[in-house]
Amino acid sequence: MWKRIKFLLDPFHREILRRISAFSKTLPAGALLLDAGAGEGQYHQLFSHCRLIGLDAAIGDENWDYSALDIIGDLHRIPLRDASMDAVLSVVTLEHLHSPWLAMAEMARVVKPGGRGFFVVPFLWETHQQPNDFFRFTEFGFRKLAEDAGFRVASIDAMGGLFRVLHYRTASLLKFAIRKPLLLFLLLPVLPLMAVYLLLSPPVDRIWKLCDHTLGYTAILIRER
Repeated sequence: MWKRIKFLLDPFHREILRRISAFSKTLPAGALLLDAGAGEGQYHQLFSHCRLIGLDAAIGDENWDYSALDIIGDLHRIPLRDASMDAVLSVVTLEHLHSPWLAMAEMARVVKPGGRGFFVVPFLWETHQQPNDFFRFTEFGFRKLAEDAGFRVASIDAMGGLFRVLHYRTASLLKFAIRKPLLLFLLLPVLPLMAVYLLLSPPVDRIWKLCDHTLGYTAILIRER
């Protein structure tokens, strides 16, 4: 029940799920997909038609279950052959790498020419999985990173604008307050206003994007030939 409530309060991750699902449908049956930074493999059900390899260093979160990983390894040195993958998936992983330019080059190396990549990178997002949290990415910084590695950027899209950022911050405050009774008590007078904002901010954000303020970006990349 609590997970469902958190999901409803979090349009950012709902949007990520929707965009990953759309990307999965572009891959043919039997495609070899590298999940680079797979974690617990939370998106793997969307790629049941593919042959998926989950790779992660398994150091992100001590409470996660990494038992489903195919490879425990370093994305700076991916233990796969050149041009052996049809596609690569990387969801909020690059910020945890001390040298993301090296990891991008490695991902480009293992993807076949013409192969596709789907990336999610954070911008105005909180620090997480400390101390392994090193970077945030603007649209232009990520584009430079991808092109230098040998990818062509087919699309790069903001994950909402200013109103979604404020929605995310408001929901984060409420989730934190639920565990802190004194803070929750202090917020009681404004809880109705916060609830109204959480309901209204998604449609407002769709009308007024204001994407100079965004939680992050999704990008579809094509491996250059």
